[in-house]
Amino acid sequence: MVSSDFLHSITDYHIPRYQELPNISLYLDQLIDITKDATCTVIDEVPTGPMINNYVKLRALPPAVSKRYSRDHLCYLIIITLLKQVFTLPQIAQFFEIQRDTYPLETAYNFFCGEFENALKEAFSFTGKALPCIETKRTEQTILVRCVVLAAANRIFVEKTYFKK
Repeated sequence: MVSSDFLHSITDYHIPRYQELPNISLYLDQLIDITKDATCTVIDEVPTGPMINNYVKLRALPPAVSKRYSRDHLCYLIIITLLKQVFTLPQIAQFFEIQRDTYPLETAYNFFCGEFENALKEAFSFTGKALPCIETKRTEQTILVRCVVLAAANRIFVEKTYFKK
């Protein structure tokens, strides 16, 4: 089983919401550091410069503007980092495309964060009971987000509980 300290960190895990992310131009190292801080509680692998370049080539991450990154890049990179253990980069890019066609980035990102935190709590609750979704209206897109975050959260649960390094 997982330690009580780790369970506490999962219960308190908070992904910075859109408005909590820096709204300044960032260099690659800053982008990586902020992403690491946002995901290190649950993900051990940190994105690197070459990985980020690959994400751009595969259209999962928009290219930098004059070698600088924005708050929007952070949103995409945090989600990629949380999902890439379960989904391929083309699948994640398709996920982004579906969300972009429906919601503004800030709305989609904040919803993803809340659902991801909720899914982690559900996976690590050991009760087998589903926690209620935070959605106010069920749509194909909200169902997709719920399924995606549950897959990632359950993978994290299995790795942290049974497949420890």
